[in-house]
Amino acid sequence: MLRNRYFFVLPFYKFDSQPKLKLVKAMKVLLLTVLALLLSLNLAKCQSYDSGHRHNTDDPFSYFGSKTTYDAVSAKQDFTQPNCNPAQLWLLSRHGTRNPANAIIDKIAKLNEYKYKITENSSLSKDEIEAIHTWQLNLTQTDSNELNSQGVEDMSSLGLRLQQSYAEIFNEPYNSGNFEVLSSPKSRCVNSAYNFLKSAFNINITNIPIISGDDIKLNMSKFRSSRDEDDTIGGSNMDERYGYLEELRKFQHGEEMQRVLLGVSKTMGLNYTLSLDTVLVMYESCRYEKSWHVRSHPAWCAVFSQDDLDVLEYREDLHYYYSTGYGDSFNERLGCPVIKDLVAKFRYKSRTRLGPKGVFYFAHSSNILGAIVRLGFARDLWNLTSDNYDKLRGRQWRTSYLSPFASNLMVVLYECLDGYKVTFYVNGNPAVVEQYGCTLCPWQVISNMLDPIVSSPSCTFQETSRAVSAVIPKVIAVIVAPVIVLVRSLFL
Repeated sequence: MLRNRYFFVLPFYKFDSQPKLKLVKAMKVLLLTVLALLLSLNLAKCQSYDSGHRHNTDDPFSYFGSKTTYDAVSAKQDFTQPNCNPAQLWLLSRHGTRNPANAIIDKIAKLNEYKYKITENSSLSKDEIEAIHTWQLNLTQTDSNELNSQGVEDMSSLGLRLQQSYAEIFNEPYNSGNFEVLSSPKSRCVNSAYNFLKSAFNINITNIPIISGDDIKLNMSKFRSSRDEDDTIGGSNMDERYGYLEELRKFQHGEEMQRVLLGVSKTMGLNYTLSLDTVLVMYESCRYEKSWHVRSHPAWCAVFSQDDLDVLEYREDLHYYYSTGYGDSFNERLGCPVIKDLVAKFRYKSRTRLGPKGVFYFAHSSNILGAIVRLGFARDLWNLTSDNYDKLRGRQWRTSYLSPFASNLMVVLYECLDGYKVTFYVNGNPAVVEQYGCTLCPWQVISNMLDPIVSSPSCTFQETSRAVSAVIPKVIAVIVAPVIVLVRSLFL
C-alpha cells in the first residue's frame, strides 16, 4: 500500500454517460504516472513489525518509549539466510541502558515528598504501599547519563549474539582494516562500544575512535539546536524549548492525559489532582528503574494502570514524531549522511570485495530514528496528533519498538548464489521493503532505490534552508494523496 502523510481534497472530475469507466481509465493513467514518479524519487516504504500486537510477556510494564529495555522488543531468534554468506555487516547502535540526566535525578529524588501522602482511600495493596514507603533513589550527580550495569549487559550480549550468528564476519582478527568503529564522544556511547567489542572479539579495546567535530554521519547536533540526545521527556518544562511541539502541548492538556492525572491521584487516595510534572516524574522513576532491573516491579509503577502507561507512551511518541520523526520534513535529512555511508560501503564491497567486514557505529536514539526515517520505516498513513490517540493505537511509529536502550539498525550484505543481496534488521527483526515485498532483497535493486536520496545535494547538507527538504515531498503529495484516497475508496 502506498503511504504518505500528506492529505488533500480530491479534485473535481467531469462525468459523462459512462462515469465509472472514464474514472477507472483516468485513474489507471494517473496511478501509473505516480508510481513511476515514486520509483524515480525513491519513496519506498519499509515495515519491520506488526506494531498492533505487543510481544508476549507476563509483565504488563514493559513498554516505556525510549527507556524500554532491549529484551522487551528485540528478536527472540536469530535469522540466517540460506545459500548466502555475509560479506559485510553494518551496524548503527544506540548506547545501552544508562542513568538519567542530572535534572531528572533531582526531580526523581523529590518524590520522597509523596511517599507518605498515600491515604487510606488508596486502591494500592499493602505490599505496594510498603514498597513506595521504603523506596529510595540510589543515584548522585556523578552517576548522571552514565552507562550502568544493565547497559554493560545490553552491549555485551549484543556483541556475543552477533559474533555467534555471523561467524564469517567475526572470524578475522580485530584491526582497523577488518573493522571500522566510530563512536559519539559521550562516555555512555564509548563504553557501549568498548563492551560490544570486548564481547565480540574477546579483547580489551581502549582506543575507541571518536567522531570529529565536523562529522555529519553521527553528529546530528550540527544541524539542530543542541540538547542531550536522549533526555526529551522529563517534564513539561523541558518541552518549552521546542516551539514546534504544539501537538505535544495539546495532548498534555487533553482528555487522555487528564484521565491519567485523575487516575493516579485516585489510586493514591488523594482528594486533589496531581500536576502533570509530578506524574511524569513518577513515570520516570518507574521506567528508569524498570530498565535497570528488567525483571523487577518498581515501586512507583504501581500507581499507573496499563491504560495510563499506554497514554504516556503515546506522549513520548508524539514528542519524537515531531522532534526527530516524520512530523517535520527536515528530519528526513538528518539521517541521510549515515545512510549515504551505508550505501557507499556496500557498493564498494560488492564491486571490489574489499573494505571492512564490519562497520560499527555507536550513538544515540536520535541517530537511530533519523536513519529509520530516512529509510521510510514505521511511517503511518496518518500523522500522530494530539487528537488521534485512539485511532493510532496500532501505529507503526512506536518508540518502544524503534529506539529502546541498545536499539540498533543493522544491515547485512550477503553474497548469495545468485548475486549480492541485503537485509535490513531493526533490533534484530528482519524488515520488509514494502515496495518490493522482500526481506532478502537484491542489492542492485536497493542500491538503485536509494540512489536518488544519497546523490541529492541535501544529503550532504550543501543547502542550509530547511525549506529545501520540504519541496519534493509536498509536490509529490499533491499528486499522490488523491490517488491514495481514491484507491482506498475503490477497494475497501
